[in-house]
Amino acid sequence: MKHSFFARHPYWKRLLQKSITLVVMWNVVLILLFGGFVSLAIVAMVGGGDNASQLSSGYKYVFGNGAKQLLSIRIDGTIVGTEADGGGFLTGSDQTSGYDVKKKLYTAAEDPSIYGVVLEISSPGGTIYGAHAIADGVKYYKQKTNQPVYTYVEGLAASGGYWAAASTDKIFADYGSDVGSIGIIMGPFEYYDKPIAQDGGLLSGGIVTENGIQSTYITAGKSKDLGNPYRKMTDDELKVMQQGVNNEYDNFVSYVSERRDIPGDTIRNQLGALTYDNKTAQSNKLIDGTASREGTYDRLATAAGIHDDYAVVREESSVSFVKTLLGAITRQPAKQAAEVDTCSLTRNVLAYHGDVTALCSKNE
Repeated sequence: MKHSFFARHPYWKRLLQKSITLVVMWNVVLILLFGGFVSLAIVAMVGGGDNASQLSSGYKYVFGNGAKQLLSIRIDGTIVGTEADGGGFLTGSDQTSGYDVKKKLYTAAEDPSIYGVVLEISSPGGTIYGAHAIADGVKYYKQKTNQPVYTYVEGLAASGGYWAAASTDKIFADYGSDVGSIGIIMGPFEYYDKPIAQDGGLLSGGIVTENGIQSTYITAGKSKDLGNPYRKMTDDELKVMQQGVNNEYDNFVSYVSERRDIPGDTIRNQLGALTYDNKTAQSNKLIDGTASREGTYDRLATAAGIHDDYAVVREESSVSFVKTLLGAITRQPAKQAAEVDTCSLTRNVLAYHGDVTALCSKNE
């Protein structure tokens, strides 16, 4: 009985099978990429009906039937300065570059077809310089155009996210949102008290100490370190770092107080660094009301004088489809890499709400 070549040479059989699998996989990827580009082209041509031909270069249609354009800018996840602060292309991480948002606002200020801007925020905050960059962009846009800028809160606008929101003319939060956390945090700074061994266990390593691990946060804003079970640092170190945090907190309080017409003492002694539900937030002047996404744009359009004639647009991204696709293919390794980079943010003074150590992959 004769045996085939592949039966006599299983190595070559396996190699051929792997080659065929790779060829098929890459063909599928190419088909998906081509289909995505074709879809983007179709949307660009017909995706807003009559509005598509009226869109400014670099923008894509989102919704609405009018001829006048309102710009939507998304602020999702941790606010960093640049993408390099916490990951970059293909990271798949949930973050927004404050400098990128600032650039979009500067660009919009030069476009006479844009009649107003909405910052769509879903963020626990992040770096102070990232949030400050967004506020600077809003200020520039308003001074240059005299057009309104509103905030739509989608679930959460806390700390640096609220800093960005406070820079706008009006803040509307969707139902069931949390708003606030006016406070500053730095840390944690860990200290291993008399280490006696390093445990490289089967699943994860660790340090064995005689007196435990001490972890210190530097904070400003009542209840900002809610949930932290460790506190220890030398008096001199604590004094220097606390002064830096206090200075940034003073800036934060002063900015919110001026923008939202809330007394500084009220922010410090009553609101603190907690987040609040819609009703409580509105009663404390943190927001101007509760509204859906569409409701917020309706209000902005009215303020801009184009209530019955507007469409919402967003900046076009030529790499969004590729980034999404390849990001999904490499999701887990990229996510880990981004978290390792973002972990360095815990050594910065942050306007961040939540567990700062969650930025570090070691706590997964």
